[in-house]
Amino acid sequence: MDNETNKIPSAEEIAAQLRAEEAGEAPLKKEKKSDKDEAAIKQLIELLGSHNSEHKDAGLELLKNEKSIDFLLEAITETEHKNQKAVLIAACWESGLDFKGHELFFADLALDTDMFVSLEAITVLDTIENMEVSAMKELLKKLSDTNLSKHPNEPMLSDLKLTLAEKIAEIQ
Repeated sequence: MDNETNKIPSAEEIAAQLRAEEAGEAPLKKEKKSDKDEAAIKQLIELLGSHNSEHKDAGLELLKNEKSIDFLLEAITETEHKNQKAVLIAACWESGLDFKGHELFFADLALDTDMFVSLEAITVLDTIENMEVSAMKELLKKLSDTNLSKHPNEPMLSDLKLTLAEKIAEIQ
């Protein structure tokens, strides 16, 4: 196998690619935007999923420094493989980025039947600081509208409902 195709990109390489995408610059190769995004997402997953803590830390620092909220949300949406999706969702809270305003996006992920996707999404929701009461009420309604009794992740989701209800009661 060619080592160049399997090389994990450096944080600097991914940062340069993210900056170029945000600036709307044309890539060196004539790639479609979706191909370019797919490649960046794949590189990010490799970096964050690396068993090398330096690579993972560099990837998380990159996300934080580049304020890559929109890129992460897009990557999560486009990623179909559940393990990779969970890695990207975990990066949301591990990077320390503020996902306030995206609560319903993570609520949908929390309702996923995959335990790891659900757990990571719940963790993101738990780490959103100063969540608006209206957002908490929307989350609570979404969770209440779903029949959790037969959901495979019912204990985690029920805990989330309880936590939200308690936070709302504290504020009001």
